[in-house]
Amino acid sequence: MPAGSKEGGTFMGLRTIADHVLDIYQNAVDAGASRIELSIFEESGKLFSFKVVDNGKGINAERLSEVLDPFYTEKKKAKKFGLGLPLLKQAAEATGGSFELSSKPGLGTEVSASFVLSHIDCQPIGDLAQTLVSAIQMSDGIEWVIHREKDKSGYELTRSDFVKTLGNDFAINAVKIKLVEEVIIGAEDALR
Repeated sequence: MPAGSKEGGTFMGLRTIADHVLDIYQNAVDAGASRIELSIFEESGKLFSFKVVDNGKGINAERLSEVLDPFYTEKKKAKKFGLGLPLLKQAAEATGGSFELSSKPGLGTEVSASFVLSHIDCQPIGDLAQTLVSAIQMSDGIEWVIHREKDKSGYELTRSDFVKTLGNDFAINAVKIKLVEEVIIGAEDALR
């Protein structure tokens, strides 16, 4: 299970930037999105940025500041606290980077963050390939698009493309998800 995941309501920590990416992506899934777009941009040694845009339930203007409070939650069980957004904001801004959150009820949410990689307080990037595989596995049935760019090279993955090649069950079929993982690892290796 990824370091930034939640297990039984217990927060296990966001140790890498990839953990933050997966946490924000999971928020989009939990918000009932039918479409999620994840964009990851990296300028080697300088800046790492990502953006998650979804068409989920959204958040009204009054609640936007509340979701950045580490003790605020919309979840029904009182012991679960939404720490992902406040920790992402703090982690990005601690490096001299930025954090932005915008949302409209019924239309969705956009979260973006950038990290200055050379800053002493910057977390390691982490395993992006495995993060992307985990995101794909958690979004079975959701139309998703992943844009990845590093130093002006990149790739794009879409659920539609994988469905055409591997069938609708690719995200839950162990053999097929292994093929997806190999594609992503190969694409990430090509960016190095």
